[in-house]
Amino acid sequence: MATLTIPTTPGVPFYKQKTRLDGVDYILWFRYSQREDRWYLSIYDAGETPILLGLKLVLNWPLLQAYRYNPLLPPGEIVAMGLTTDDSPPGLNELGEAQRVQLTYFEAAA
Repeated sequence: MATLTIPTTPGVPFYKQKTRLDGVDYILWFRYSQREDRWYLSIYDAGETPILLGLKLVLNWPLLQAYRYNPLLPPGEIVAMGLTTDDSPPGLNELGEAQRVQLTYFEAAA
């Protein structure tokens, strides 16, 4: 099972990006709630049709596990991996490569 670090942009509170997961293009929308001090992820297909909206990023938890009934989701798993002993949710500037938390995709087993 291969892993992929999903590139994210620390410090930018709202953005979208195209990301290829298990050979399929998805549009990932990232939104930071200043009031809650939390990141949210929404997943769209390549045509920007919503698949899963407003998924709260919980540290070290399989984020897609509860939604396996949806065949439109990527077949693998997304985890917001904490890289320190701090288990609090990532702040605005703490999500991304070389940050305290990085978004990791674990490809589906072949």
